Amino acid sequence: MLRLVLDGEGLFWPDLLQKAPGRGVYHCMSEACFSHTNDRRLQSLKAKFPLSFPQWNGLQQRIKAGLGQQLQQMFTRLRVKAAIGRDAVMHRLWNNAPLLLLLAEDAGDAVARQIGDAVEKRRQAGHVSSVASVPSRSWLGEMLGRECVAVAGFDANGRHSATAKKMKQYCVWYGRIKVSG
Repeated sequence: MLRLVLDGEGLFWPDLLQKAPGRGVYHCMSEACFSHTNDRRLQSLKAKFPLSFPQWNGLQQRIKAGLGQQLQQMFTRLRVKAAIGRDAVMHRLWNNAPLLLLLAEDAGDAVARQIGDAVEKRRQAGHVSSVASVPSRSWLGEMLGRECVAVAGFDANGRHSATAKKMKQYCVWYGRIKVSG
């Protein structure tokens, strides 16, 4: 669930850190909920909040921008210890520590299959790794300060587990927003 807060002009803004002051509502970010949200569905909130309309297209852009900013900060902090590229990720997969893998949607069938097979073998051996899809190789490369990156891996154990979980959640949400910009 994503907390949305209302500003003085009747616009909802995403509160990713859940620390913004003011009244707010929680918005379901599951694929089914998110894909069916529009201005008409937001009309029911008008009884509780002084909303301005149209709202949904602008809100999607604000959510995407907020998620992009949070993800950029996370990637900046974690990029030093990231396994970047197929070979580095495959090497890191055979360690016993949990791993978050980010796989670009345009990574290619061979890379996706190889990563999927390795994750499945790890799962069968009792080691947990999770995979999240990201928009593109160029997007992942930009986040990691490279030109193009098909796959990247991040430690998801100990002190990194909460950050990895939040990064995966934000990447999934980011991928659901289909607006330009």
